[in-house]
Amino acid sequence: MHNNNGLNRAYGNRPLRILFVAQADWAFQTHRIFLARWLKQRGAIVGILCPQVCKATAELKAEGFELFSMELSREEVSLTRIISSVKSVQAVCKDFRADVLHCVSIRCVLLGWLAMRNVKSSPRIINHLVGMGSMYTGGDRSLRSWVMKKLVDFGLCRAFRLSEAHTVFQNSDDLNWWMKRRRLQDNKTELIPGSISWEGQKGSPEPCSKPLKILYVGRMLKNKGVEDLFQAWCHLRQEGVKVELILCGDIDKGSPTSLTREDMYAYESEAGCSWLGYRNDVMEVMRECNIVVLPSYREGFPKVILEAGLVTRAVIATDVPGCRELVIHEKSGILVKKGDIRGLALAIQKLLKDETKRKTLAKALHRRVKSNYTDDTVNPLWWELYTRKL
Repeated sequence: MHNNNGLNRAYGNRPLRILFVAQADWAFQTHRIFLARWLKQRGAIVGILCPQVCKATAELKAEGFELFSMELSREEVSLTRIISSVKSVQAVCKDFRADVLHCVSIRCVLLGWLAMRNVKSSPRIINHLVGMGSMYTGGDRSLRSWVMKKLVDFGLCRAFRLSEAHTVFQNSDDLNWWMKRRRLQDNKTELIPGSISWEGQKGSPEPCSKPLKILYVGRMLKNKGVEDLFQAWCHLRQEGVKVELILCGDIDKGSPTSLTREDMYAYESEAGCSWLGYRNDVMEVMRECNIVVLPSYREGFPKVILEAGLVTRAVIATDVPGCRELVIHEKSGILVKKGDIRGLALAIQKLLKDETKRKTLAKALHRRVKSNYTDDTVNPLWWELYTRKL
């Protein structure tokens, strides 16, 4: 555990001022709120710059965070909005007097680079890559996608090389991929995984009700493997396997791989399949299910697997970056090949039949998450990075 007094000493015994740049208020509330609270409890002043699109803005303000708005849109690429957002980053960073500019996601990393590239005295910049996005998961081979990827590559490489910047990856696959591809400096990169709050939480036994239930939690995206999971479930039903499929999460109009509401209504029309939409009680939903499935094509550090570990549920995931960082095949979960619908169906069927194995895998994941990926373990790594001498 790092010495908390180090933060104040590093900044002349005054509170550290940290400005987060995020894609949306709801995204920050879902994934960064516990880190922000932890920093605030230790005397830091936390600002959040993001598009304000839902009630999360009011809730974040009520917790004492300083909220700033920008026009960035996840649903369209607009040069006007980009220029406006860059100006917002510059202005807010100056007015807030940020010591640290923490940019979360590829899009926000690019905004941070555009805003700070010609600033003589910029704050410490944290380029936080929380996944590689749909652009790097393949599938779209259009000329437009190729051009966009080249532009993003160009911008990221320059963002990584800013003198005040430090780049953080969530999993070793992404870190090694970029290190090999762009020869990043070791002293300017960091591996900091995702984490989960363990306080007041405990595991729970599987429900005894029949039929058994498998659960997917996340956005309803094609590159999250939602279509693959639905087809695997349909195959199981055709084979006479009695199992319910629960889909928990909303569509995402800001992603090019999002399913539509019509798609989801069509799924839900099949007996035994339920689409819950967005829920803020995911772990309670998880306690009512038997197996958690994440057939994603690529992840940063999937929160749903951390949640499954906390609740003590067996997990089936794809053997891709992010998932394999958490799930060790046949030890703390089951890994299958991405896009392999038949293999996914077989893995689900085998685990449905073997309650003892489900319990063994679930307990192993529970221990792994508790030992390595709690907020108490990971948050001090951010503290140390914010205050480290360049």
